[in-house]
Amino acid sequence: MARRRCGLTIGGYALLMVVLLLLAVLSYGGFTYSEFQRVRADVETASMVAARDEIGEAMDREMRSALALAARYASWDEVMQQLRAPRYYAYWRENRMRDAGVLPPRVVDAEIYGPDGVALAQFDHATLPGQVAIPPPPAYVDYSGEVPSLLVFRAVYSDSVVIGYTGLRIAFVDELRHGYGYRYADPDSILFQPPTTETLTWADLKANVTFALRENPMSEAVTKLLSGTILNLSIILGVFTLLLFPALVFLIVRPLRAISTHIDRLKDSPGGLVLDDLAGILPIAETEKIRESLNAYQSQLVEVHSSLEEKSHELWSMAHHDALTGAKNRRAFEEFMHNLPHVLGDRDIGVCFALFDVNHFKAINDTYGHSVGDQVLKVIGGRISSVLRKGEELFRIGGNEFAVVLLDCDETSALRIAERCHEKIIGHDFSKLGIREPMRISAGLAIAHIDDLEDLQTLQWKADVAMYRAKRPGHANVVMFTEALARDSEGLFSSWVNTAVYDAVVYGKGLEMFYQPIVDLANGNVCHYEALVRIRQDGELIQPSNIFPVIEARRLEVELDRAVIRKVLADLKDGVVCMGTGVSINLSGPTLVHERVCSWLSGFEPFLKDYRVMIEVTETALITQIGLANENLSRLRARGFDIALDDFGSGYSSVRYLSSMPVDVVKFDTTLVQSLKDRGQANMIIHLAQMILESGHHLVAEGIEDQATLESARAAGFGRGQGYLMGRPAERTGLKRISFDNVTPFPNDRLA
Repeated sequence: MARRRCGLTIGGYALLMVVLLLLAVLSYGGFTYSEFQRVRADVETASMVAARDEIGEAMDREMRSALALAARYASWDEVMQQLRAPRYYAYWRENRMRDAGVLPPRVVDAEIYGPDGVALAQFDHATLPGQVAIPPPPAYVDYSGEVPSLLVFRAVYSDSVVIGYTGLRIAFVDELRHGYGYRYADPDSILFQPPTTETLTWADLKANVTFALRENPMSEAVTKLLSGTILNLSIILGVFTLLLFPALVFLIVRPLRAISTHIDRLKDSPGGLVLDDLAGILPIAETEKIRESLNAYQSQLVEVHSSLEEKSHELWSMAHHDALTGAKNRRAFEEFMHNLPHVLGDRDIGVCFALFDVNHFKAINDTYGHSVGDQVLKVIGGRISSVLRKGEELFRIGGNEFAVVLLDCDETSALRIAERCHEKIIGHDFSKLGIREPMRISAGLAIAHIDDLEDLQTLQWKADVAMYRAKRPGHANVVMFTEALARDSEGLFSSWVNTAVYDAVVYGKGLEMFYQPIVDLANGNVCHYEALVRIRQDGELIQPSNIFPVIEARRLEVELDRAVIRKVLADLKDGVVCMGTGVSINLSGPTLVHERVCSWLSGFEPFLKDYRVMIEVTETALITQIGLANENLSRLRARGFDIALDDFGSGYSSVRYLSSMPVDVVKFDTTLVQSLKDRGQANMIIHLAQMILESGHHLVAEGIEDQATLESARAAGFGRGQGYLMGRPAERTGLKRISFDNVTPFPNDRLA
């Protein structure tokens, strides 16, 4: 009896109760674990569905791209020339077809067929059939080789008459794997099960796709942690179960209070607390076991917490460092530049931005392989880092571009540091990597003061200008930016296009507006003209396809829009636009949310009595700040401006914008208008147009280039139209009315 009071064992009479309690605890643990596994399986199933959907979407986009490519090839004027004069087709196909730049590298083969479906010439190496059925079959997949390829055929029209056909064989597997971003699927694992036949439809190919999910190390780590937590929790609950019954029998209130107090302290403690020996209160073996388990569990929690802190630090380091060179990456660079004014505070010091570019790096990669190129970047990154002063960090901001921000550094010191970096690199023996040519770098430097925020924001651009001057033959490898470099028309930035765009935006040099009519489809009257930007450089006209990539890369959208506003105002004053019509101006998203956009457009108000002035908004530009944009658009609308939603159908949430934005006119994107000729899509587009008309909006059909599209747009209910059939963009506006009776479609050589 005394032995039992010492608490060494509980007694046989409580055995049944203990067993039942233990079974309950084990059942709870098993149920919890099974629920966890079920949820994990559901997540994996959902991921597989999402991965299949995103691969399907990518394949649909690839098919649309192939159809568009086939349409562009079929509308190429040289294809029409070959159909009219096929005697030179063999020479043209072997020497001209590829060099013209119309067909991208992924087009494996291309063929032109006469109206009878027979190829204009037969070639031994041709991979397309020598004859096709009339009409040709729809696009299908050829799986006769190791990998499938897509065959697309297209009719060639001249004055709405079929004069022949074209065929393309397109390799799409590599583009499907590496040309799209996948969140769930591992792109390298995308495969297609070989079919029983050599040809199959695109839908059948989508059904045969196989893939694997992306690996998620964090998910595996969380799974292990949760599994261990469930197991540990089950063990602790079991121990408490064993302790509960004897505690109630023997009324061990003080040990339970001591344990409870210790647990409460653990809740608020960062760790390190240890439960003291309970033998002085009541020496019960189960109570002592609970104490030891709590101490062990607390120790494990401390270790887990420490491990999580280490993992968090590692993840932060991985997110801010370049895995190849060990330098800070682009993300770290942007955070550094964003925080730089705040970090330095009121200190009046000079800041130098140094940009380093490896000369002829692409040639090194192409000649010696990417592995050697990677080693070159590692060496160059290490050489530059070895020259930097304490506290200065190297950033890799591009493929072969490195940047350094030198603080408290004047021009002389900055040049000396950059030159030492160059000396370190040319002094390295790159022949150990198998490179026979000398390695060189070009460095561009730009100086600004920390209190001049505007100069600080343009540092990278200035260093870019200086760096590209350094890359030119006959110049030093290290160049400091000066204003003369920006003004020098011969000092190319990255190309003559960059220089022309910058000069046009900043100085207005070469900026021209072309005007394309938007016509009433009922009577041919010109409603207004859309102002389209062009830049003339050295007698050559630069198109938007070359202008806007530079604008977006340099974030000059607002500056370009202001220059366009000034130019259109000047054209109105000079009478370039016919009085009684109007003009529409495209504005970017950053301009629409700018606080001064209304004041910039106030110069048009005196013209509103004689002209209709419309602001065109591309729908995708307002996704992030639609509320602020709506406020500015409402103010402009109240002043007499019309608002148009441009490129409807090419972006996201079009209907949502219509319901929330102050829009007067909706311009259907060219792709939607062209789809009116497709019976399968026309009904949906017609119903969409009718819904928008019933909501009180005017409709404009873009991309009308032939009589068939014009008639389709009229039948769908479009009141206005725009396209080469009615008029090409011109430097001055033309007639106020266009006749549809004898309209001849323009050649399909649209401007970008």
